[in-house]
Amino acid sequence: MAVDPVCQQEVDEENPPGRKARYRGQSYSFCTVACRAQFQRQPQKYVQSQETAGEAAYDPRMFMGDM
Repeated sequence: MAVDPVCQQEVDEENPPGRKARYRGQSYSFCTVACRAQFQRQPQKYVQSQETAGEAAYDPRMFMGDM
């Protein structure tokens, strides 16, 4: 099981109801398309632990889009 980064619900990683999205080479699964859309608007808000010091908070070139 994967955890939706927006609402923290467990989702089936193989068949997530809200589909998947990639950001900075990492795949994320979502419980609803609304959670996926919220993530896509501000992915850095939900993956802060992966950000490194001195690195730009959000670079649109790093967003890989839907899967």
